[in-house]
Amino acid sequence: MRKRLVMMVLVLTLPAAAGYDRQSSAAAGAAGEQLAETISSIDILAPLAPVALSPFFGITCLSATAILSGRGILPENDFLTENPALDNGFVFIVFLALSILTSLPKMTTVSKGFAEMTDQLETYAAIITYLVIFYLAGAGQGCASEQTAYTAGIFTLTRNALLMIAVVINVIVINTVKYFFELLVWITPFPGLDAAFESANKAATAGLAAIYAFYPWAAMVLNVILFLICLVFFNGVRRRVHYFKAMYIAPIAAALLGRTAALPSSLVHSRLSRIIDQAEPLMQVFPLRKIRKLKKKQKAYLTAGKAGLFLVTLRWVRRPTIERLDTTGAHIEITRGLLSNTVNIISEGSTTPVKLAFSKIYNPAIEAIAASLTRFAAVRTIADTGSAHAARPHPGPA
Repeated sequence: MRKRLVMMVLVLTLPAAAGYDRQSSAAAGAAGEQLAETISSIDILAPLAPVALSPFFGITCLSATAILSGRGILPENDFLTENPALDNGFVFIVFLALSILTSLPKMTTVSKGFAEMTDQLETYAAIITYLVIFYLAGAGQGCASEQTAYTAGIFTLTRNALLMIAVVINVIVINTVKYFFELLVWITPFPGLDAAFESANKAATAGLAAIYAFYPWAAMVLNVILFLICLVFFNGVRRRVHYFKAMYIAPIAAALLGRTAALPSSLVHSRLSRIIDQAEPLMQVFPLRKIRKLKKKQKAYLTAGKAGLFLVTLRWVRRPTIERLDTTGAHIEITRGLLSNTVNIISEGSTTPVKLAFSKIYNPAIEAIAASLTRFAAVRTIADTGSAHAARPHPGPA
C-alpha cells in the first residue's frame, strides 16, 4: 500500500512534468539556465510552510498558483511561472485527488488511525516531488548558480545542494510537530475535533500559499517563524511521536498486515551486538521517567547482555546511549494494559522503580521475553484482569 502510493505520485508526476519532445526539452534546458540565474532562495524556500503542513494539498495549491500566474491572473513568480512540473493541469488534478484521498479519513476518529499510518509516507513523497519541481524549474541545470560553492571544513556544497538540504530539514521539522498535534487530537475523546483540526490545517495551508502568491517575502518570514518555533520543540515532540506511533499506530498496522509480533530486526541486533557483549535485544521500550541520560519517552531497546540488562538508544550519527539497569535483588513485573504494556524493575538498592512502556504488538512474545528476563530477576506477568503468575526465577549474574 505504501510503496504503491509513492510510486503513484512519482509515476504520475514525472511523466506529466517532463512530457515534451526532445526539441522542446532543449529549449526548456536553455530557459532553465536563465531561470536558475533569476530564481532567488526566497522563491524556493518561502512556500515550504504550506507543503510541510499538508504535503499533497500544499503542492496542489502551488500548482494552482503556477497555473493562474502563467495566465496573468496572479502575479508572476520566478519559481512557479511556466514551471513545467507545476504549471500543468494533470499534475494539479493528481495532487488534488491525493489530497482528498488522504484528508477524508482524517475527518473521523475511527478512520484517522488508518490515515496516520501513511501520513509520513505522504511527507516523504512530497519532499521528493518538491525536489523534482526544484530541479525542473531550472535550478538543477548546469549553469552559473550551480558553480557557486560553499566550503565548511572538509565539505564543499553548491548553492543548489544547500537549498535541497534546507528544503528537507524545513519540511521534516514543521511536519513532525504538525503530526504530533494530529496524533494528540486523535487520542483526545472529543467528537468533531479531528474534522476541525484537519479543516483548520487545510485553511492554514491555503492561506500561506495565497500569501506566497502575492507576497513571497511575507511568506518567507512566516515560514522562518514557524520553522524556528517548531525547531524549539522538535526533540521533545519527536520522542513523543515515536511513543504514540509505537503505542497506538503500530498495533493497528500489525493487525492489518497480520503480524504476530514485532521483535527487533536483524539490523538492530547487529548494531547492538557491536556495542554489547552477547547482546540479545528483547523489545523496543520507552522510559516513563528520566533514567540518567535517557529522557522520558525516549525510544530505547531493552537488551540482555553478558554483563547485565541494558537500555540502549541507537543513533545514525552520534554514539549510542547505554544505561545499565540495576538488577541486584530485583524483581520484575510485566503488566498487560488496555492500550499499552509496562515493565517495572524494582531493585533492592533503589527506592524508585524503573518503569518502561512497550507496545501491545509484543503480546504474543511476552512469555518468551519474561523467560529471557529471568536470567536477572524473578519475573511475573500481570494480565488486564489483575491475575498474575510467576515465571521461573533464575539468579542473575554475580
